[in-house]
Amino acid sequence: MKHRFLHLSERLRASFWVIPALMMVAALLLAQGLLAADRVWKIDHLPGFGWLRLHDPDSARALLGAIAGSTITVAGTVFSITTVALTLASNQFGPRLVRNFIRDRGTQVSLGIFLSTFIYALMSMRGIGSDPLEVRHTLTVTFALLLTLGCIAYLIYFIHNVAQSIQVDNITFHINREFRSALETIYPREEARDRRNTRRDLRTLKLGDDSLCVRARNEGYVQMINRPALIDWAKAHNCRVQLLCHPGIFAFHWRPVARVYDPPRDLDSQEIANDILNAITLGPQATAEQDIIFSIRQLAQIAVRALSPGINDPFTAYSCIDRLVDGVGIVLQRPPLPNCFHDDQEQLRLVVDELDFADVLAAALDEIREYGRGSGVVMRHLIGALIELADICSRDEDRRALNALTERLAEDCENGIEDRFDIATIEKQLSTLRRTLK
Repeated sequence: MKHRFLHLSERLRASFWVIPALMMVAALLLAQGLLAADRVWKIDHLPGFGWLRLHDPDSARALLGAIAGSTITVAGTVFSITTVALTLASNQFGPRLVRNFIRDRGTQVSLGIFLSTFIYALMSMRGIGSDPLEVRHTLTVTFALLLTLGCIAYLIYFIHNVAQSIQVDNITFHINREFRSALETIYPREEARDRRNTRRDLRTLKLGDDSLCVRARNEGYVQMINRPALIDWAKAHNCRVQLLCHPGIFAFHWRPVARVYDPPRDLDSQEIANDILNAITLGPQATAEQDIIFSIRQLAQIAVRALSPGINDPFTAYSCIDRLVDGVGIVLQRPPLPNCFHDDQEQLRLVVDELDFADVLAAALDEIREYGRGSGVVMRHLIGALIELADICSRDEDRRALNALTERLAEDCENGIEDRFDIATIEKQLSTLRRTLK
């Protein structure tokens, strides 16, 4: 249930309409509440509040009508500016970056406050009667004025927020913050690890001969896997489950996603498949909830676009390389992810296909290496960052991955770099990198 709630909250956060809709509902309820309060309390009769008095209903309607007309006009302008910003982000940084703009709370609240002020003014106008002696509606109209002042303030903030959000440094900063947050969740520190979970060589793991293959029924990206639910299910039926997929991959509708060893005899294959597939969430696009590669590819995509001939912006590529290598360094310093999960009785219940350091390193730098192989300054910066990374590389399998990347970089530089100064500098850097990795 916790995993489903987190997945739902992530989907709602990425929706552009949730916060404006909630604000409009709140405005509707507030309008009805203040109209009712005006029938009970005569606030303009209190000492010091006489200046709030409106002498006839027509004046109140005219003021609320002006507020409603102006706010819905500005809301249309806000929507147009947002659409332009999304188009610019999609063209310059890639369509995957549109998600980050849609998730921006400032844009959502800015649109919501204009729409909610329009709803509030509209509903308040409907509740004002024609008898000037009946009710003066002081609270209702005064709050509409306060909302209008808030709209003016948020209009200034919205323009500032849009100007900030399309700057590449701010974009990479926010992506990197999400990247670091995902790293802290997916790669816990040593003291936060569950000691029941271990990492083993799956090639030597014997799970048994009696097994049932579970295939996906629908296509989509694996967004989330509810591992606790699978462990509890395997414990309840005294069997073992091996996952053949991990968050972030695209599952075809015929792809094997799991294998159940010693499947329960009291359930048919259809029921077993349903139970396993209920713990695997598929969706039309990848998400950052359990997929560390998602944020990595966002930064890598910005770097690759910056290296394209049409943009040719190596400084943006530098920034992305620095943030990617910094995140990869966190992976190096954290314990390897466990792939064998046990229950309370130390019985093996779940085996997963986890990414290793070589997979993370390839996702972070392969495309940048491919598209930057002809730029001496980019390759120098990349190799320099890898020298820093090699200083904290202590595990043998991680060193092998870095050595393999080093040799690919050496081959790329040999074939793609023509400037003699760049060649000499890169050869020195590669020698330093090789010595550090010995």
